[in-house]
Amino acid sequence: MLNDEPARAAGTCYSTKVGAQEGGQIDVRVLVAFEDDYRSYREVIAAGICVLRPRTEVETAPMEELEEQVERFDPQLVVCSRPNTLASRRCAAWVELPLDPTRPTKICVAGRCSKRINPPIAVLLAVIDEVEQLLQTNNDLEGC
Repeated sequence: MLNDEPARAAGTCYSTKVGAQEGGQIDVRVLVAFEDDYRSYREVIAAGICVLRPRTEVETAPMEELEEQVERFDPQLVVCSRPNTLASRRCAAWVELPLDPTRPTKICVAGRCSKRINPPIAVLLAVIDEVEQLLQTNNDLEGC
């Protein structure tokens, strides 16, 4: 039977932490934030990232908790439906994924910005891979 409660609470870590279990480490922390009206969208994006990038730690949050979760989780990448309006600009990458697929997705990685219309999951995975590579050479990435 379906109910209105989300399967997992906001902030729940979806990562399988395969790398950590095998003696490795989590490479990139990703926060996925969308309005609660779009929580299924938020949860599917997070689950897809975990399945396709198991060494990535992923948490979700409703938009009203975005700033609090960025401070607590300290993600290197945020994927959400709004631009980065946080005062701290502490994320290495920010993907503004609008709910309207006809509007451009804005992607910022280490201060470099680009736009794509309705990008496939492969684009998000490429952003994760780029952030991972940048983190290996520079631990102080900010600017998006």
